[in-house]
Amino acid sequence: MTACLSRRALGAALLSPAIARAQGAWPQRTVTLIVPYPPGGSTDTVARPLAQEWGRVLGQPVVIENRGGAGGSIGADGVARARPDGYTLLLFPTAIFTISPHMMRLPYDVDRDFVPIARVAASDAMVAMHPSVPVRTMRDFVAYAKARPGEIRFGSAGNGTITQMQCEVFGDAAGLRLEHVPYRGSGPSFTDLLAGRVQIICDPVALPALRDGRLIPLATFGENRHPEFPDVPTLMELGLAERGAMSWFGVAAPAGTPPEIVRRIAATLEEALKPEPVARAMAVGGLWPAFETGEPFANRIRRDREIFGAIVRRTGAGVN
Repeated sequence: MTACLSRRALGAALLSPAIARAQGAWPQRTVTLIVPYPPGGSTDTVARPLAQEWGRVLGQPVVIENRGGAGGSIGADGVARARPDGYTLLLFPTAIFTISPHMMRLPYDVDRDFVPIARVAASDAMVAMHPSVPVRTMRDFVAYAKARPGEIRFGSAGNGTITQMQCEVFGDAAGLRLEHVPYRGSGPSFTDLLAGRVQIICDPVALPALRDGRLIPLATFGENRHPEFPDVPTLMELGLAERGAMSWFGVAAPAGTPPEIVRRIAATLEEALKPEPVARAMAVGGLWPAFETGEPFANRIRRDREIFGAIVRRTGAGVN
């Protein structure tokens, strides 16, 4: 991580003491949580129950603003440019800090322009297939796709997202040539999978449709089999994935946010994740609360960025 500050981060750092003095104890008004994807995706599934309970903990409203596009970088850039006072925050998936920097020219620097505050949730993605594909197991799918190079289309939440990367990983391991179709979020990719316009996605947003039989589960990316699908193997069992980064979601603030506000955000987020209704709401989308802050969270981001950087180089994954 470079020690040099961007002009944006330097300006924020110079402003932050004055901001802290002027505002008193945080929060005194509505907090805006930017979700850098359209409604309906996994990031939204984390954001909505969290925002509701967090607002109760804070005693102030927490409103969600969906700003989709460019693999999440439009919403993230809006937070990077926001006043560093704790009132505009980013709820981001793994990819924003660990995959996109390897694949995209970004309008911000993830190291210099943000303060990562806490991990708040994690998930195991499933490889979900449209039932029009005439196979029902991953082994048969691999054989089917190998016989049809370039004909199988997979949808993702956008270029540089973990939902792209996870499909790229197993496709590369299986020796498949799959066509990537990027969307502006998990919701639109899921909608097109249900309509049969793409054949698979690698995204926890598909879990409700897997439960009710509208989609076919082929494998999970978890280190263990999914408790709701004990007969569905993991990709590691099948030799089609490797141990490494899981899909998770975190909260970040603009660089220069005062440390006392960062600590307060982390403490109140941890409190907001404890109630059972939050866990139940996330579980609908195959997610669960998972709190982590401080140096452990910073280490996770650094480690996962290295892992995904190696995957991007090996697979040649790029922006379509």
